[in-house]
Amino acid sequence: MKNKEPKTKFKAALGVAGHLFSRIRCLGAVIMICSSASAQNLFVADGNIYEFTSNGVRSTFASGLTGPSSLAFDRTGNLFVADVTVDSNSMTSGTIYKFTPAGVRSIFASGLSYPSGLARDSAGNLFVADDGDGTIYKFTPQGARSTFASGLSTCSGLAFDRVGNLFVSADFDAVTQGVAKVYKFTPGGVRSTFASGFTGPSSLAFDNAGNLWVADTGDIDGLGTAIYKVTPSGNRSTFLSWPRDQIALGGGLAFDSAGNLFVTDWLSGNILKFTPSGVRSTFASGGGPSLAFQPTPTSSSGRLQNISTRAFGHTGDNAMIGGFIITGSGQKRVILRAIGPSLINHGITHPLQNPTLELHDHTGALIASNDNWMDAPNKQEIMNSGLAPTNNLESAILMSLSPGAYTAIVRGVSNGTGIALVEGYDLDPAAGSKLGNISTRALVQTGDNVMIGGLIMVGPGSDTVLVRAIGPSLAQKGITNPLADPMLELHDGNGTLLASNDNWKDTQQAQIQATGLAPTNDAESAIVQTLEPGNYTAIVRGKKDTIGVAVVEVYGLN
Repeated sequence: MKNKEPKTKFKAALGVAGHLFSRIRCLGAVIMICSSASAQNLFVADGNIYEFTSNGVRSTFASGLTGPSSLAFDRTGNLFVADVTVDSNSMTSGTIYKFTPAGVRSIFASGLSYPSGLARDSAGNLFVADDGDGTIYKFTPQGARSTFASGLSTCSGLAFDRVGNLFVSADFDAVTQGVAKVYKFTPGGVRSTFASGFTGPSSLAFDNAGNLWVADTGDIDGLGTAIYKVTPSGNRSTFLSWPRDQIALGGGLAFDSAGNLFVTDWLSGNILKFTPSGVRSTFASGGGPSLAFQPTPTSSSGRLQNISTRAFGHTGDNAMIGGFIITGSGQKRVILRAIGPSLINHGITHPLQNPTLELHDHTGALIASNDNWMDAPNKQEIMNSGLAPTNNLESAILMSLSPGAYTAIVRGVSNGTGIALVEGYDLDPAAGSKLGNISTRALVQTGDNVMIGGLIMVGPGSDTVLVRAIGPSLAQKGITNPLADPMLELHDGNGTLLASNDNWKDTQQAQIQATGLAPTNDAESAIVQTLEPGNYTAIVRGKKDTIGVAVVEVYGLN
C-alpha cells in the first residue's frame, strides 16, 4: 500500500476522507434517461454509518468501521462503504463493504490503497476512485475488478450523469492552488476536462436538471470553501462561499428528491440543508465526509421494448428528430425505422411517400443512413429480425450501438412532406445495456397531424413510466416556433383514456418532481403511470388548436 502522509495531513484537517446539428445537440441535453426512485432516509459516514429520517432523527445503521470515506447505494437498497485504515507508519489500505438494507455486512472488495469516492452506473457496476494510486476502478455487480482510468495525481468525488458519463474531481495540489479539475469520462473511458480552477474539490452531485455541483473544500491556508454549480455545457457559477472560519465543507454533498442540497460543515459538526433558492438551515448534527440518500427499491420486471412517434414530417428545422439514449454497459442491438407510405393502410391520407433515415451520435456526426431498406447491406438481418418495413420505400437501420445519446432524423426524399413514424426497437433485451428512452421533436399541428407517441410494454411485470410533452422551454434550445402550451393524453391499447394533463403542476406534482425529470416550464405536461404489459399511446396537441414544435418523451423509471 502507499504512504499517504502528505495527503492524510490535509484530509485530517477536513476529516477523513452546423445550424441544425447544433440544435440537435441542444435537444440531446434535454433528452436524458433517469431511473432513480424517490429518496428515503439520509445516510452519513462519520466513523459509524448513521441513518437520518426526513425529520433529522438519527440512528446508528452500522459500526465497527475504521475510516469510512464514501457511500453509494445500488437500486435494491444495498449500501456500499469505502473504509480506509491508516497504520502507525501512515500507510493506508482500503476495503469496500456491502451492507444489506437490514445491515448485514460483507466484504465486497479489498486490496485498495485509499478509496475516496464511490458511484454506481445504470448497469449496477461500482466505480471506485482510489486516491492512493490515482486510479478509477470498475467493479461488476459480482465484484470482478478492472481499471477504468489511471494516471491521475489525485481523485476523490465521483458522479454519473444520466447518459452514463462519469465525472471525477481530481488533480488537487496542496502547493499549487486553483489547479484542480473535474474530468469527464465517456462510457468508453475517453477523458476530457469538464471544469477547472478549483482549489480542493471533493464531493460531486447532480441535481434534477443535470447540473453538476462541486463541494470545494478549499485549502489548508484558509482561502475559503465554496459550492459551485456547473451547467451541462461547463459554465460554472458560485452557489455559496464562505471563509474557512465560518463554514468548513467536509466533503459530504447530496440532493434529495425535492432538489434540496445537503452538505457537511466540519466547523459546526452539522449537516446543512439548502433549498433550491439558497435558503440555509441546519438539518441535523453529526455530518461526515460522505452523504447518500437511500433509493426506494423497485421490483418491477417490466420493460419498454419499443417506443415510436407519429407526426407530420416537414423540411428544414421541422424535420422529425428522434433522440434516444442507451444506458448501461456493453453494446445494444437496435433497429430504427422510418415508416411512411404503408401508413395509408391505417387510414392516413397524407403519408410521407419516401422517407429517409439518418443516425447521428451525440456530436452530430453521421454514423449510418438509409433510404430504402432493401438497399441496406444487412437487409437479410433486418428481415430476420421480423421488423422489416412492409414497403420498400421505407427505411431501416439495424446495428449495435455503445451506451450514449443518439439522434435519428426522418426526412422526405426531394423535400417531400407527410405523416411518418420514427421507431426504435430493442433487439437484445438480455444485454447489459438498455434502450431506455426515445424522444421525438416535430411540428405539432391539428386533427390527424397532432403528434402521437406509441409504446409497447413487455412483461412479465409492470413498469412505471414518465411521459412528457415539452414545448415552450424549447425556445431556450434555439427553436423559434415552439408549441406554447402542449396538452398530453395517455391511452391504452383499446383507446381508453388513462390520464391527461395540461400543466404538469396541476396533477401529480410531487410524483413528477420525485423522478428528477420534471419539465422546466409550468405550461408543459407530464404523466407518471404504472403500465401493465401491452400497447399504449401518448397524444400531444396544442391547447386551443395552436401549432408549434414540441417534444414527446417516454422514460422507463424502473
